Amino acid sequence: PKDYVAVEDVCTACHTPQMILHSRTWSSWLGIFDQMSGYGAEATPEQWNHIYKYFQHTLTLIDVNDADEDELSGVLGVDEKTAIAIVRRRADRKFDSAADLESVPGVDKAAIERVKPRLLFVPLSEDQ
Repeated sequence: PKDYVAVEDVCTACHTPQMILHSRTWSSWLGIFDQMSGYGAEATPEQWNHIYKYFQHTLTLIDVNDADEDELSGVLGVDEKTAIAIVRRRADRKFDSAADLESVPGVDKAAIERVKPRLLFVPLSEDQ
């Protein structure tokens, strides 16, 4: 709730929720945040932090086989140790499914189920 309050205060000053509440990759969201800031969106550092958390936890598509540790932590809700374990595991063998990801020690099955529709195991093409 605290994270969404910042989204309401900052993002919906110019955009309707329907315009912004859909999934994108994290790099795409970062570009949009930079663009918003360039157009004059004003937020405190604390508000930006809440906005980032909200979009990571609820609207970010994640390429499990390519994301860095910070993105894995933010989107999957895992700690740094678990994110590193995911990166190490995929160096040997790419992930094929949510069940495959859940096999990594430290990964919470319930958390993966919540983000399952946003998990990518094959990168999106440029036109998607």
